[in-house]
Amino acid sequence: MINFSFVFVLYALFLTPLQERQTASFNKLYPILNEYIKDFPKEFRKIPEERRYRLNEMVYYLEEQEKNRNAWQLMFISSNQSTVGQMAQVWAKIAAYYFGLEKLQTFSGGLQAEPISVNTILALEKAGCIVYKNDLNGLNVYQVKYAYNINPIILYPKKTDHVKNPANDFMAVFVNEHADMNMRNVRGTFNRLLLPYEDLSAYDGSAIDTRQYEESNRKMAVEMFYVFAQLRKRLKNP
Repeated sequence: MINFSFVFVLYALFLTPLQERQTASFNKLYPILNEYIKDFPKEFRKIPEERRYRLNEMVYYLEEQEKNRNAWQLMFISSNQSTVGQMAQVWAKIAAYYFGLEKLQTFSGGLQAEPISVNTILALEKAGCIVYKNDLNGLNVYQVKYAYNINPIILYPKKTDHVKNPANDFMAVFVNEHADMNMRNVRGTFNRLLLPYEDLSAYDGSAIDTRQYEESNRKMAVEMFYVFAQLRKRLKNP
Protein backbone atom coordinates (compact mmCIF):
# COMPACT_ATOMS: atom_id res chain seq x y z
CA MET A 1 0.00 0.00 0.00
CA ILE A 2 1.35 3.44 -0.92
CA ASN A 3 2.15 5.76 1.96
CA PHE A 4 0.64 8.98 0.61
CA SER A 5 2.04 11.07 3.46
CA PHE A 6 5.57 10.05 2.50
CA VAL A 7 4.88 10.74 -1.18
CA PHE A 8 3.51 14.18 -0.36
CA VAL A 9 6.63 15.06 1.67
CA LEU A 10 8.89 14.05 -1.21
CA TYR A 11 6.74 15.96 -3.68
CA ALA A 12 6.84 19.11 -1.58
CA LEU A 13 10.56 18.77 -1.01
CA PHE A 14 11.49 18.59 -4.66
CA LEU A 15 9.03 21.25 -5.80
CA THR A 16 10.15 23.76 -3.17
CA PRO A 17 12.95 25.98 -4.46
CA LEU A 18 16.32 25.19 -2.93
CA GLN A 19 16.72 28.66 -1.48
CA GLU A 20 13.40 28.42 0.35
CA ARG A 21 14.23 24.96 1.71
CA GLN A 22 17.55 26.16 3.02
CA THR A 23 15.99 29.23 4.61
CA ALA A 24 13.38 27.13 6.40
CA SER A 25 16.06 24.78 7.72
CA PHE A 26 17.87 27.36 9.80
CA ASN A 27 15.34 30.10 10.35
CA LYS A 28 14.42 29.63 14.01
CA LEU A 29 14.02 33.21 15.13
CA TYR A 30 11.29 34.13 17.56
CA PRO A 31 7.95 34.69 15.76
CA ILE A 32 7.84 38.44 16.43
CA LEU A 33 11.36 38.80 15.02
CA ASN A 34 10.33 36.88 11.91
CA GLU A 35 7.46 39.29 11.45
CA TYR A 36 9.80 42.25 11.97
CA ILE A 37 12.26 41.13 9.26
CA LYS A 38 9.83 39.81 6.66
CA ASP A 39 10.02 42.92 4.42
CA PHE A 40 13.78 43.37 4.67
CA PRO A 41 14.49 42.12 1.09
CA LYS A 42 12.32 44.97 -0.24
CA GLU A 43 14.20 47.42 1.95
CA PHE A 44 17.57 46.23 0.65
CA ARG A 45 16.77 48.02 -2.62
CA LYS A 46 16.40 51.33 -0.77
CA ILE A 47 19.93 51.27 0.67
CA PRO A 48 21.84 54.14 -1.01
CA GLU A 49 24.69 53.15 -3.33
CA GLU A 50 27.38 54.79 -1.18
CA ARG A 51 26.08 52.98 1.89
CA ARG A 52 25.90 49.69 0.01
CA TYR A 53 29.56 50.13 -0.95
CA ARG A 54 30.54 50.33 2.71
CA LEU A 55 28.43 47.31 3.64
CA ASN A 56 29.98 45.29 0.84
CA GLU A 57 33.40 45.92 2.35
CA MET A 58 32.23 43.87 5.32
CA VAL A 59 30.98 41.15 2.98
CA TYR A 60 34.32 40.94 1.14
CA TYR A 61 36.28 40.89 4.39
CA LEU A 62 34.29 37.97 5.79
CA GLU A 63 34.46 36.12 2.47
CA GLU A 64 38.25 36.47 2.46
CA GLN A 65 38.42 35.28 6.06
CA GLU A 66 36.45 32.19 5.08
CA LYS A 67 38.72 31.45 2.12
CA ASN A 68 41.74 31.64 4.41
CA ARG A 69 40.02 29.55 7.09
CA ASN A 70 40.26 32.38 9.61
CA ALA A 71 37.82 33.32 12.34
CA TRP A 72 34.99 35.73 11.56
CA GLN A 73 35.29 38.53 14.10
CA LEU A 74 33.59 41.93 13.96
CA MET A 75 33.99 44.57 16.66
CA PHE A 76 31.54 47.48 16.47
CA ILE A 77 33.20 50.56 17.91
CA SER A 78 31.41 53.69 19.12
CA SER A 79 32.30 56.64 21.29
CA ASN A 80 30.38 55.92 24.48
CA GLN A 81 29.03 52.36 24.12
CA SER A 82 25.50 53.33 25.15
CA THR A 83 23.60 52.98 21.88
CA VAL A 84 24.52 52.17 18.27
CA GLY A 85 27.55 49.96 18.91
CA GLN A 86 25.45 47.59 20.98
CA MET A 87 22.59 47.58 18.46
CA ALA A 88 24.90 46.81 15.54
CA GLN A 89 26.52 43.97 17.47
CA VAL A 90 23.14 42.39 18.14
CA TRP A 91 21.83 42.68 14.58
CA ALA A 92 25.00 41.33 12.98
CA LYS A 93 24.76 38.25 15.19
CA ILE A 94 21.04 37.75 14.51
CA ALA A 95 21.48 38.16 10.75
CA ALA A 96 24.39 35.72 10.64
CA TYR A 97 22.35 33.17 12.59
CA TYR A 98 19.35 33.62 10.30
CA PHE A 99 21.42 32.86 7.20
CA GLY A 100 23.13 29.86 8.75
CA LEU A 101 26.48 31.62 9.21
CA GLU A 102 26.77 30.93 12.89
CA LYS A 103 30.57 31.01 13.07
CA LEU A 104 30.43 34.81 13.24
CA GLN A 105 31.59 36.33 16.52
CA THR A 106 30.47 39.87 17.30
CA PHE A 107 31.88 42.28 19.85
CA SER A 108 31.56 45.93 20.79
CA GLY A 109 33.78 48.49 22.44
CA GLY A 110 34.25 52.20 22.75
CA LEU A 111 36.33 55.16 23.82
CA GLN A 112 34.27 55.27 27.00
CA ALA A 113 32.19 52.64 28.77
CA GLU A 114 29.00 54.50 29.61
CA PRO A 115 25.84 52.60 30.70
CA ILE A 116 23.68 51.21 27.91
CA SER A 117 20.70 53.43 27.18
CA VAL A 118 17.33 52.08 28.27
CA ASN A 119 16.00 53.13 24.85
CA THR A 120 18.51 50.81 23.18
CA ILE A 121 17.06 47.86 25.06
CA LEU A 122 13.47 48.96 24.46
CA ALA A 123 14.08 49.20 20.70
CA LEU A 124 15.52 45.68 20.60
CA GLU A 125 12.58 44.34 22.62
CA LYS A 126 10.03 46.03 20.37
CA ALA A 127 11.66 44.37 17.36
CA GLY A 128 11.09 40.95 18.95
CA CYS A 129 14.15 40.18 21.07
CA ILE A 130 13.75 38.97 24.64
CA VAL A 131 16.10 40.79 27.01
CA TYR A 132 16.99 39.83 30.57
CA LYS A 133 18.66 42.36 32.84
CA ASN A 134 21.11 41.34 35.55
CA ASP A 135 23.08 43.34 38.07
CA LEU A 136 26.76 42.42 38.29
CA ASN A 137 28.46 44.38 41.07
CA GLY A 138 26.45 47.48 40.17
CA LEU A 139 26.87 47.02 36.40
CA ASN A 140 23.78 46.39 34.28
CA VAL A 141 24.39 43.34 32.08
CA TYR A 142 21.82 42.39 29.45
CA GLN A 143 21.20 38.95 27.94
CA VAL A 144 19.59 39.28 24.51
CA LYS A 145 17.74 36.22 23.21
CA TYR A 146 16.55 36.02 19.61
CA ALA A 147 15.87 32.32 19.00
CA TYR A 148 15.11 29.14 20.90
CA ASN A 149 17.89 27.00 22.34
CA ILE A 150 20.77 29.38 21.63
CA ASN A 151 23.13 31.23 23.90
CA PRO A 152 22.13 34.86 24.44
CA ILE A 153 24.17 37.84 23.31
CA ILE A 154 25.70 39.44 26.38
CA LEU A 155 25.69 43.24 26.37
CA TYR A 156 27.46 45.55 28.77
CA PRO A 157 29.53 48.70 28.23
CA LYS A 158 33.27 48.16 27.72
CA LYS A 159 36.24 49.73 26.01
CA THR A 160 37.83 48.23 22.91
CA ASP A 161 40.73 46.72 24.89
CA HIS A 162 38.44 44.89 27.32
CA VAL A 163 39.59 41.36 28.12
CA LYS A 164 36.44 39.86 26.54
CA ASN A 165 37.12 41.53 23.18
CA PRO A 166 39.41 39.88 20.61
CA ALA A 167 43.11 40.73 20.78
CA ASN A 168 43.76 40.35 17.06
CA ASP A 169 42.43 39.41 13.61
CA PHE A 170 39.14 41.31 13.68
CA MET A 171 37.48 43.99 11.57
CA ALA A 172 36.95 47.23 13.49
CA VAL A 173 33.61 48.67 12.35
CA PHE A 174 33.31 52.29 13.51
CA VAL A 175 29.66 53.18 13.90
CA ASN A 176 30.24 56.88 14.45
CA GLU A 177 32.74 59.34 13.02
CA HIS A 178 33.89 60.63 16.39
CA ALA A 179 35.23 57.20 17.35
CA ASP A 180 36.84 56.76 13.93
CA MET A 181 38.65 60.10 14.18
CA ASN A 182 39.79 59.58 17.76
CA MET A 183 40.92 55.96 17.45
CA ARG A 184 43.28 55.88 14.51
CA ASN A 185 44.92 52.73 15.81
CA VAL A 186 42.98 49.88 17.39
CA ARG A 187 45.34 47.18 18.56
CA GLY A 188 44.93 43.86 16.78
CA THR A 189 42.77 45.21 13.95
CA PHE A 190 43.01 43.22 10.72
CA ASN A 191 40.83 45.67 8.81
CA ARG A 192 38.74 48.75 9.60
CA LEU A 193 35.54 50.21 8.23
CA LEU A 194 33.66 53.44 8.85
CA LEU A 195 29.92 52.72 8.92
CA PRO A 196 28.46 55.77 10.68
CA TYR A 197 25.03 55.96 12.28
CA GLU A 198 23.31 58.88 13.93
CA ASP A 199 24.26 59.64 17.54
CA LEU A 200 21.09 58.60 19.33
CA SER A 201 22.14 59.80 22.77
CA ALA A 202 21.37 63.35 21.60
CA TYR A 203 17.66 62.41 21.61
CA ASP A 204 17.54 61.03 25.16
CA GLY A 205 14.87 62.79 27.18
CA SER A 206 13.27 64.43 24.16
CA ALA A 207 9.71 63.96 22.92
CA ILE A 208 10.92 61.87 19.95
CA ASP A 209 13.64 59.78 21.57
CA THR A 210 11.79 56.44 21.33
CA ARG A 211 10.91 56.92 17.66
CA GLN A 212 14.48 57.87 16.73
CA TYR A 213 15.85 54.80 18.46
CA GLU A 214 13.35 52.55 16.71
CA GLU A 215 14.11 54.03 13.29
CA SER A 216 17.87 53.66 13.73
CA ASN A 217 17.42 50.17 15.14
CA ARG A 218 15.53 49.11 12.01
CA LYS A 219 18.10 50.72 9.71
CA MET A 220 20.87 48.75 11.41
CA ALA A 221 18.84 45.56 11.23
CA VAL A 222 18.17 45.96 7.50
CA GLU A 223 21.81 46.71 6.76
CA MET A 224 23.17 43.77 8.76
CA PHE A 225 20.70 41.43 7.07
CA TYR A 226 21.84 42.81 3.71
CA VAL A 227 25.46 42.02 4.59
CA PHE A 228 24.80 38.42 5.52
CA ALA A 229 22.35 37.80 2.69
CA GLN A 230 25.11 38.87 0.29
CA LEU A 231 27.77 36.87 2.11
CA ARG A 232 25.71 33.70 2.08
CA LYS A 233 25.05 34.14 -1.64
CA ARG A 234 28.75 34.58 -2.37
CA LEU A 235 29.81 31.63 -0.26
CA LYS A 236 27.23 29.37 -1.89
CA ASN A 237 28.09 30.59 -5.40
CA PRO A 238 31.85 31.27 -5.48
